[in-house]
Amino acid sequence: MDRLPHGYTNLTKHLGGGEIEKRYQGPARWANARRELACLTSLEGHLPVPVVLESDLSVPMIVTGALGGRHGQELIDEGHGDQVLHLVGITLRRLQALDPLTVPSLNGSGTVIVHGDFGPQNMHFNVAADAVVGVFDWESAHLGKPVEDLAWAEWIVRTHHPGAVSALTKLHRASGLNLPWAERHQAMVRQCRRNLAYCESSEMTQSAADWRRLLAQTEAWRGP
Repeated sequence: MDRLPHGYTNLTKHLGGGEIEKRYQGPARWANARRELACLTSLEGHLPVPVVLESDLSVPMIVTGALGGRHGQELIDEGHGDQVLHLVGITLRRLQALDPLTVPSLNGSGTVIVHGDFGPQNMHFNVAADAVVGVFDWESAHLGKPVEDLAWAEWIVRTHHPGAVSALTKLHRASGLNLPWAERHQAMVRQCRRNLAYCESSEMTQSAADWRRLLAQTEAWRGP
């Protein structure tokens, strides 16, 4: 089995035949697995999500079918930023158009389903077909505000793909969300703080240090 190159928090591996096994780590692993399983099974037919083939929440572990396509961050690095971020925006619009009750029992009190770690880092694309073939890693999903997923997708680009920042206009237009910088920036800072708090509570010393640096960097941003 080969560990996937973009999995950081959990143990995610390719099985023979292309299936993907995800074994959840950390103190919240059972809740995270239950949440992701609920999202994958409830959103099938509404969004391009991996098909669940097997699950064992006592481990906890989920096996999904092969996704196909290419990872969004790799494609941005290869110069496909405009196309990828346009498709990210379209997918966000589709997600936020769903009835919040499509996924039962999500925590939160907002008006839309929030992926919680949304963006090209958790999506596969078929650039030839101009299509998203998979949206994965739903373990942080909750009910929340429209700005949350939009802001985090933007944060990923600004942090990891500074050469593609000009393509963010494609994301914003395709999402249908016309939200001011101050609101987006505040949402980015809040998520950085949540990630830092999780790492500190889980005694993930190196990750916590990384998130302190990223939080300070994000707080210092003064505008697009």
